[in-house]
Amino acid sequence: MSQSRHWADISESGTAIGIRILILAYRLGGSWLFKICLFPVICFYFLMRSDSRKASIEYLHRVRTKATQLPPVTLLLCFKHFWQFALSLIDKFAIWMGKISVDDVVVHNLELVDELVANKQGGVFAISHLGNFEVCHALSQSHPGMKLTVLHHTKHSEKFNQVFNQYTSESDVKMLQVTDMDVTLAMQLSEKVERGEFIAIAADRVPINNPTATVACDFLGEPANFPRGPYVLANTLTVPILMLVCIKQQGTYHVYFEELSNGRKVARTEREAFICKTAEKFVKRLEYYTCKVPLQWFNFYDFWHKVETLSNAKKEE
Repeated sequence: MSQSRHWADISESGTAIGIRILILAYRLGGSWLFKICLFPVICFYFLMRSDSRKASIEYLHRVRTKATQLPPVTLLLCFKHFWQFALSLIDKFAIWMGKISVDDVVVHNLELVDELVANKQGGVFAISHLGNFEVCHALSQSHPGMKLTVLHHTKHSEKFNQVFNQYTSESDVKMLQVTDMDVTLAMQLSEKVERGEFIAIAADRVPINNPTATVACDFLGEPANFPRGPYVLANTLTVPILMLVCIKQQGTYHVYFEELSNGRKVARTEREAFICKTAEKFVKRLEYYTCKVPLQWFNFYDFWHKVETLSNAKKEE
């Protein structure tokens, strides 16, 4: 993979048969048998994907300057980073199959959501690839009023999702595949928030069809590009935007909600400042949580190179 390649163009390495084997292993032997089967897969991926190794090592060097609990960066630490991603897959299986309930989750600042639900007011959740967002499926079991639609792009994991969706349990969390924001989608999302529902959108991935629709924010000591979409969407719908982080600490799932914007109407002349300020607030808090669990950051591509590429492209225009 070239350094300028978009994250969405990284093809999946697994096959539908392989995924089914892993699911069968989990159903028959639980997490231990799953780990035994998954270990050689991760070893193969670690050895064959030099681009992902390089991205992981670069990230680990950056985060270690602020997460002092990390040991020196070595290939072993890099492999542990990969293995943490593998362990997150086990959690995904458990969550989607209903093996993890709300009793297994510690929720922080849930009153922010409860207030919106009580007022039948929708909102936007800015999520990330830190930790395991799927924990929210368990959270929805005890909060039926929190109906959530997750906007995601599955081109790079289509086989995984096709097989995985066959085993999912009932949930008020729905997945909606999105490549671009059009009028039809905007109307659909507007109807959802008017009914008091929530929209979740990744705030740490450059847009697929509009890679320049970004804002540069300092992340782990150097500027990186983050999408404008979550903040544009919240402003367009005139709803609050909350940061939502789900991480695992000492074997326990923790869900954190933080308010980024209260949903007030932003004047046209203030929109750019609103987008930049809100994005910077998100990134600052993302860095905070990333330093708490540095091995749970799962963006295995050249995250910082893109800001250089896009910035240079803008200068040439």
